[in-house]
Amino acid sequence: MGTSPSDRGRPSARAAWGRIAATVLGLALVGVVGWQWNPLGSAAPLSHTTARTSPRPSRRPPHKPVAHHHVAPPPTWTAPASYDMTVPAQSQLPQLQNGCEVTSLSMLLTAVHHPVSKMTLAAEQPTDPTPAVLKPIPGFKGNPILEVVSWGNPNVGFVGSVEGGAQLGYGIYNGPLDHLLNEILPGQAEDMTGDSFTQILDHVAHGVPVEAWTTINFEPTNDWVTWQSPEGPVTATPMEHAVLIVGYTPTTVIINNPYTGQANEAVNRADFIAAWTQLGSQAITVRLPASSASGSAS
Repeated sequence: MGTSPSDRGRPSARAAWGRIAATVLGLALVGVVGWQWNPLGSAAPLSHTTARTSPRPSRRPPHKPVAHHHVAPPPTWTAPASYDMTVPAQSQLPQLQNGCEVTSLSMLLTAVHHPVSKMTLAAEQPTDPTPAVLKPIPGFKGNPILEVVSWGNPNVGFVGSVEGGAQLGYGIYNGPLDHLLNEILPGQAEDMTGDSFTQILDHVAHGVPVEAWTTINFEPTNDWVTWQSPEGPVTATPMEHAVLIVGYTPTTVIINNPYTGQANEAVNRADFIAAWTQLGSQAITVRLPASSASGSAS
């Protein structure tokens, strides 16, 4: 997400709407344009999938959630109160305005000594080619805006354009991205979606970072919209974001933020967890020994 690679710090909510900017029927889709707030909305990104879309002779629905294969730490192991590791930061900008997920994945792969560029991942990630259908509705001060009526499913693949610009784009969820990770590192991908946040931090404390879905400002949001996909309704937020968790303290989560390109950014832990929960408690990582990344505990 974002508008400029020089932006630093916590982005505004208005910047998040840049993910869905488009020009359709001569109507500019900017700021909060193109979405209709649904105060009753909630995220629903819990489905796993192995569907690929190029080519797609027939459409397969997303797989239902399956049992996790997370290997818990030994019973005698206690996670430290604080932990932080060094992972080179990457920015999704300027090439991938909607590429927070693959940029975070690129950082994860670099951390476990199997680097793959964000551009390669963007080209290889599963996609959902379902076109967006929009309709104009009255907007602020009589200016028409565009409402998303139907579109793709992020549980199937990336929805819209990962490059962004004048093209409409949303994102991709844990299932298809975990599928891509498992293609790169067969048998080593681990989908921790639905696990407790304590389990997430335990994994990080063993030296393996975790990619997690949250919001662009790391706080819960009331901005939701629902559109129809070939699999059924999709409820989503334009605030959707993905980051790499590289550490924590008792009050913060330490992340590499692909939107700003900043490493080891500390954000409020309670707010982050609330936003992560809203986005369906999505998280993916790699099963590797603690020696796979350098870190420090306290």
